[in-house]
Amino acid sequence: MKGTILVTDSLFIFPEHVNMLKNAGYGIERLDKPNATEEELIKAIKGKTGYILGGIEKVTDKVIEAADELKAIIFTGSDWLNFIPGHELATKKGIAIANTPGANTYAVSEYTISMILAMTRNIFELGRTGKTNFQTRPSLKELTVGIIGMGHIGSKVAGMLKGLEAGKVIYTSRQQKPEVEKQTGATFVDLETLLKTSDIVTLHFSKEAGAGFIDAQKLALMKDGALLVNCGFTGAINNEALFKELKSGRLRAVQDDPVGPEFNDLPLSTWFSSNSHTAFNTHEANLRASDMATESMINLLEKGEDKYKVN
Repeated sequence: MKGTILVTDSLFIFPEHVNMLKNAGYGIERLDKPNATEEELIKAIKGKTGYILGGIEKVTDKVIEAADELKAIIFTGSDWLNFIPGHELATKKGIAIANTPGANTYAVSEYTISMILAMTRNIFELGRTGKTNFQTRPSLKELTVGIIGMGHIGSKVAGMLKGLEAGKVIYTSRQQKPEVEKQTGATFVDLETLLKTSDIVTLHFSKEAGAGFIDAQKLALMKDGALLVNCGFTGAINNEALFKELKSGRLRAVQDDPVGPEFNDLPLSTWFSSNSHTAFNTHEANLRASDMATESMINLLEKGEDKYKVN
């Protein structure tokens, strides 16, 4: 046997992937927990050749220090920096890191559109969960949707909005995307214009933008009654500033993750959050991420290179 690969959680790496790794000469050891502690990871990582990070645990410097035989880590998502804070030490030790970009693009985009439609039509308040019986609501066809970040997910959301005949789609990104504009009809604008003119603002930028990128000043630019949708990373919005805007009733928002308990008392027409990250979690997305992670692991262990290597 060439070595043993640690796989955390049970959400990724299905029997067919286990067989692929075994056929390549590797054993599998599972730590079937979604959020393993640092101590548990330190113990589990010893003697492992590979590590497929399938949970939401954090791979710290101490975990990397304990990795005595580790050659590769694969994160089953794109936000690898958030889950591997020990990446600099890993790089110094010659441990390759790869991720699975685009694996959950459709899933997150689908969830984003679901939230946009639910809040636009006020479904949570008009259903059994709410208290309102009848209310005329705007249609997506008459609204302007602004997308901040036009990567894999932002582009897919733009395409879905085109299919739904949204009134207007505008976007801002680090670079203008002529091909996406051609395919979706989206128009490139600066951030200030987007915030001031959009009825709906949806966030799809990376964590590199920094925590609290959407701060009090940016929120203040948004139109009265506008909807802010965050199915990206937790912390993209300054929570204190967001709560003030929601409490006043000036803005509405959705987030794919809970925040402080004070948000729980806000009306459903103003605020909705998932109980935990769920936008990415479909069988199709998990299967695709598992395919990519398995292929990358074999490539890195056998060849030392892979197209999804990030360090």
